[in-house]
Amino acid sequence: MNRPDIWFQAYANIYANEGAVTKGVDDTTMDGFSEDRVLNLIKLVKERLYKPKPVRRTYIPKVDGKFRPLGIPSGDDKLVEEVVRIILERIYEPVFSNHSHGFRPKRSCHTALSQIQYWNGVKWLIDFDVQGFFNNVDHKILLSLLEKKIDDRKFIKLIKNLLRAGLMENWKFQKTYSGVPQGAICSPILANIYLHELDKFMEEMKSKFDRGKRRAKNLEYTSYSHQIERLRKKIDQLKENERINSSIILELRNQIREIDKKRKTIPSGDLYDRAYRRLWYQRYADDFIVGIIGSKQEANEILEQVKEFLHEHLHLELSEAKTGVRHAKEGSRFLGYEVRIYSGDRIVRTQIRGRHTTSRSTIERINLYVPEEKVKAFCQTKQYGNYDLLKSGHRSSLLNSSEIEIVNTYNAELRRLANYYSLACDVKRKLGRLFYLAHYSLFKTLASKHQSSMSAVIRKLKRGGELVLEYKARNETKGIKVFKLKHLQLKPVWAPEVDAMPNTAKYTQSRTELLDRLNAEICEYCGIDTGYFEVHHVRKLSDIKQGKTEWEKLMIARNRKTLVLCVECHRQLTEGVLPSWKRSIYSKVESRMP
Repeated sequence: MNRPDIWFQAYANIYANEGAVTKGVDDTTMDGFSEDRVLNLIKLVKERLYKPKPVRRTYIPKVDGKFRPLGIPSGDDKLVEEVVRIILERIYEPVFSNHSHGFRPKRSCHTALSQIQYWNGVKWLIDFDVQGFFNNVDHKILLSLLEKKIDDRKFIKLIKNLLRAGLMENWKFQKTYSGVPQGAICSPILANIYLHELDKFMEEMKSKFDRGKRRAKNLEYTSYSHQIERLRKKIDQLKENERINSSIILELRNQIREIDKKRKTIPSGDLYDRAYRRLWYQRYADDFIVGIIGSKQEANEILEQVKEFLHEHLHLELSEAKTGVRHAKEGSRFLGYEVRIYSGDRIVRTQIRGRHTTSRSTIERINLYVPEEKVKAFCQTKQYGNYDLLKSGHRSSLLNSSEIEIVNTYNAELRRLANYYSLACDVKRKLGRLFYLAHYSLFKTLASKHQSSMSAVIRKLKRGGELVLEYKARNETKGIKVFKLKHLQLKPVWAPEVDAMPNTAKYTQSRTELLDRLNAEICEYCGIDTGYFEVHHVRKLSDIKQGKTEWEKLMIARNRKTLVLCVECHRQLTEGVLPSWKRSIYSKVESRMP
């Protein structure tokens, strides 16, 4: 933590976040970042004088109408937490479990779900829901887990201070004796370190529970297979005899066909083989699911063992209402998907011992589905219309936006939903109704904006089999294509190997465009190249889209949310007295800028 380059990299990681200029309990944000600020923080941390400020608690709405508490740290605390996160990631990422997918590099909800798709033959699914996980993390247990791998007492003390900083709600201070604040930068990795103990427990349970290399064969299925094999050998022998009547071969083939029909009505393996057991487990943050090939009694025993482990070792409790054992045909919910087995009789072509034949596809195959109530809720939230009556409506909240903004809004919403559910086997069928409502809602919104008819809007957008909004930009005609379900690319997601060595060079050797500009040590407004420099932030470029002042015009022209300024220019900008005449000086040295 004494190395400035790690702090600069931490700043480069978080400066573009929308929350970079969101205030905590004080006025400190990422705005005004400078080398002096980094050196001062390093000195405070090194001498144990750094004291984190309480987080400002706010609430954000959840899908179910409830509110989730969110803790917003101050600007300096965000920077310190990002440095802590970088160091913790380098320590723990190589040892984290392959079954953990939440808040990890190159992992996501999709990597967790894609691994569940291989749980074929599962009989029981166990849902787990931890009550208020982020609010109930035991600080003593977490710190003791950190001490197993980290010997630096200063670093442990710093993390302890971050955890015990407290929170401010309605300007009333509250001490924090447990939990990690949702919204804090290092909270996700601390949560993964805490639940890594659960991952190890589940891996140990799996090693004890699993037995048998493969499921025993169904004796009836094997008997049919042997009959077919004998008949096929007989046909091969008869074909060698030129005098044989072809009607005999035809009769034998009919016998094979009849036997094969009976064989395809039963499973090839013994579904109740007591010598074959499997346990599967996947976790995303505090959401985890277990799949069992075994009896319901065994599934209930596993549920009780996990419940006991969480209570005794991690001081966490499960929600009785949302935790339970469910049959795989009934299905379970995980990360917004419906997970259940599919038993079908689809016939596929295959090759066995060099002979082309047909076979029934795997039965009791795990499939992912789109929950219809999720689609209905999305339709209602986005105000596309009445889902049940298939009646679309315009969105009055978008009438003051431009055509480009309206189309981009619909595209972003639909593309995000479709991409998230792209792993579901019924994604296009389930989302077809929603897309129909969304497209006609778009037509009605544009028609209402221009006070024209919906048919006129459709004629304007229609380009062959596509819907395209055309517009002029620099004497050039461009177009924005309205997103349709046929544009969705269904691609498999593969999880990386967890034992792959992390690329640590990115923390010490990587450079970003912003850091290069900052290290150039030149004011991007007045052009002065001596003294100290700070970075000015805006939340988003659309906040300054009017571009009335010279510095706003400069940021818009360069399409940047940041501006490297000397201390004097930054002071004048924040006070609203930055003169425009300095731009003439800047133009003389602009060629020197990176």
